[in-house]
Amino acid sequence: MSRSTFFSLGAMILRGIALWAGTVGLAAAFEPAVTCPTSFPVQPPTQPAQRQAEASRLAGLEEPCQNRADYFAYQGVLLLTLGRPQKAALALEKALLLNPDLAGTQLDYAQALAEMGQRDSAISLASEVSQHPDIPFALQAWLSEQLGVWKGDGWLLDWSVEFLGGAESNLNSAPGIQFLTLTLPGGSVPVQLADNERIPGGAARTAWVGSAARAWGGGMVLFNGEISTRNSPGKSDTNQAIVSANAAYFHPFLDGQIGLRFGQTRLWMANQPTYTSTGWGLLYQLPPPFAPAGCASNLGYSDENRDFPAAPLQAGRYAGPKAWLFCRGEVWDFNVLLQDRKDRARDSDRLGGDQRRSDITLGIARRLGPDTVSLWVQRGRDLDDLPYSSLLGGQPRRVDRLAGRLSYEHPLADQWSIVAYLENTLQKSNIALFNMENHAIYFGLKFHGR
Repeated sequence: MSRSTFFSLGAMILRGIALWAGTVGLAAAFEPAVTCPTSFPVQPPTQPAQRQAEASRLAGLEEPCQNRADYFAYQGVLLLTLGRPQKAALALEKALLLNPDLAGTQLDYAQALAEMGQRDSAISLASEVSQHPDIPFALQAWLSEQLGVWKGDGWLLDWSVEFLGGAESNLNSAPGIQFLTLTLPGGSVPVQLADNERIPGGAARTAWVGSAARAWGGGMVLFNGEISTRNSPGKSDTNQAIVSANAAYFHPFLDGQIGLRFGQTRLWMANQPTYTSTGWGLLYQLPPPFAPAGCASNLGYSDENRDFPAAPLQAGRYAGPKAWLFCRGEVWDFNVLLQDRKDRARDSDRLGGDQRRSDITLGIARRLGPDTVSLWVQRGRDLDDLPYSSLLGGQPRRVDRLAGRLSYEHPLADQWSIVAYLENTLQKSNIALFNMENHAIYFGLKFHGR
């Protein structure tokens, strides 16, 4: 059972009994404030918009309800459902200070601690609750399973499926030019490209993503995979499918973590194998003092073999270092990735010879109530070591890329969301044949769970 299932029937029953008893006791002790309700629901609203509205309502009751354990217990549960474990932990801690015997609230507090990364404290608290003699058998079994997950004895699963429809201006990534200038012994000659070189149109996308992790050998093993497709009616030559799979193992090392990853990616265009990448990566997460609060700093090195079945001369070995920083706040995420790698040609006849590729990638996500808005931007440059072709000017090829995506997600229910994104890709080169531009817009549904 996953961490998000903490609001189980057994826990809600315990919480309801304890909160009812606490409310009765408080009512007998003193006259409740006029502006503070006499009781609070056991379970938060199910709809994200209603949860957000309820959180706003409760925020205005903190002073008149400052001596009410049931108020802080309910507020903590609500904040957990909104994905705010830090604030939830503060509210639940206040509830337990006012009434330490709220068993359901103790479980919610353990959940908040676990989501904040304080698993030892969560395990200790949940273990204490599991020893209560009046715990129902079904809840006892569930607690044992949850404790197994926190201790690393079970699998943590995460998955999502997206179904999108939209359009793109350049489905086949065709060059953004009408004329190509060839350099011949007798002089330069312009050659007109076909009018239908670039193919715009509507398309349907699907994406299936999943991961599974568990503790093993003092560290953690992680498997993840993704299958994505794009199909355009009447334009089967532009259809594509990408399948990727990775296996990784992480282990504590020198106050940080060291990891080893193996993976493969395959691409099909028009139902034909187009590209295969097989490789490995080594990474090290630096100790906490080497990163800002709430962030993780990582250094890595990756090495992969790239094959192009339809163009064997393009095959090469792509390897080099990278560094990235990932930060997570209460309502935002931020990450930056730097890469500088070399693509070494497997065949000496490959046009341009070896190629160096440098990238910087920035990503930021912001939660706006129940919604999430995210922005991803990548700036990169490819530079060949040798002249690409005497027909194309006899100079090494340089390609500059700028790509960005603006995404929006609005939850409809616990596992369903509306998703939309705008994406732009711009590629410029000193050889006009490699200029390319594409604009895309997609809308659809996302189904996800843990």
